[in-house]
Amino acid sequence: GAVECIAQSDTLTLKRCIEIGIENNLTLQQKQQDIHIAEIGQSENRHKLIPVIQGYANFVHNVERATSVTDGSNLSKLLGVDAPYMVGRGLDFQTTGGFLLSMPLYNQTLYTGIQIADKMKEISEASYEKAKEDLTVEISKLYYLAQTTAKQIELIRSNIGRMESLKSITSAFYDNDMALKVDVQRVDINMENLRTQLTNAEAMYEQQLNLLRYTLDFAPDTPILLSTLKGYIDYDDSYLLRGLSPDLYELQLLNMQSEVLQKQKKMINQGYLPTLSLVGATQWTAFTDKFENYFHTHPTNKWYNHTYWGLQLNVPIFDGLAKRNKSRKVAAQYTQLQTTIADTEKKLQRQYQNSLNDWHNNIRNAERQRENYRLAESVYLVTSDQYKEGVASMSDLLQDEMRMTEAQNGYISALYKYMVSELSLLKLTGQLNRLTE
Repeated sequence: GAVECIAQSDTLTLKRCIEIGIENNLTLQQKQQDIHIAEIGQSENRHKLIPVIQGYANFVHNVERATSVTDGSNLSKLLGVDAPYMVGRGLDFQTTGGFLLSMPLYNQTLYTGIQIADKMKEISEASYEKAKEDLTVEISKLYYLAQTTAKQIELIRSNIGRMESLKSITSAFYDNDMALKVDVQRVDINMENLRTQLTNAEAMYEQQLNLLRYTLDFAPDTPILLSTLKGYIDYDDSYLLRGLSPDLYELQLLNMQSEVLQKQKKMINQGYLPTLSLVGATQWTAFTDKFENYFHTHPTNKWYNHTYWGLQLNVPIFDGLAKRNKSRKVAAQYTQLQTTIADTEKKLQRQYQNSLNDWHNNIRNAERQRENYRLAESVYLVTSDQYKEGVASMSDLLQDEMRMTEAQNGYISALYKYMVSELSLLKLTGQLNRLTE
């Protein structure tokens, strides 16, 4: 689908790149599976509250039959005579089958477990959203880098065109003995330098496009045409000066983990509470002294039924300090996580201040570099006209051309730094969605 979209469109915008990346990225697909697994965990914990019915069947062959002995005292009282010890033997075969029922009526650890499962699903969802943000930043940086390289290629080609025109003029001057051979050679050297710059820039651009293709999960031969980089800064600081967003996913994930630890400690302590369950069973038992009696009517081939229901109360008394140690361990992890949260908040606040300073500084630098580029270009054009009129020397013209090229590269670099600093501010203020609006 993504390739078709590109084939139907002349330009692949940043917005479309981000949308395709989110749709195709394998890491995000794994995060989606994590959400699905967390949903299963939710259902698993909730289903622990519903009744459990279990069927069973047993067949036992008593190779050595069990023996039971009584002292016969009850029989002595009944008959009025002394009765000896009474010895009983079981039968060779015993068959039992039935159903067991159990359902928790009161179990605080189960209820807290359900809350933890719900929180784990929220953590999975937040992890997915954070991965989306990270991917958006990665794609945007690649896109900006390729845009600035494409702009650099455009400027180099323009410089080559001017140098070709200059070579024609200088060659004509040389043919008419108005210029030295070394002037023609100087132009050739500059021309070759520009062509080398162009080759390097084009190779770099292709590498950047390949990296973008990989990030978007495109085939290596997929054609990509990016939108043209604006040659000026059009900024609005009203939405970037809101301060650090309190809803950053880095903080959300840490706070959610903190809540999970609190609930885990709560669940461990709830292990000291009694639990109450509804239990019940119905079963049938048959005894016989010969296996073949199972297959025809016989006095011993009779099934005896036993059915009951009741309440089962479990009271924990002593577990060897297991719960105490677990509770202390979770408490230590919680304290450690609080330190991490405080440190992360300070780091993010510092990142925001640094990004804000970089953003303002990059705006100033980009505007200065743009003016410097314009000035260098105008100086070069004046010197070029003077050279054509025989007033300026070839050395003056080539020096001005070199200064103009340096100014071009400085401006392109300043534009990229500005866009990256703006991207950083968008992330820290929680507004990366503006890139896809």
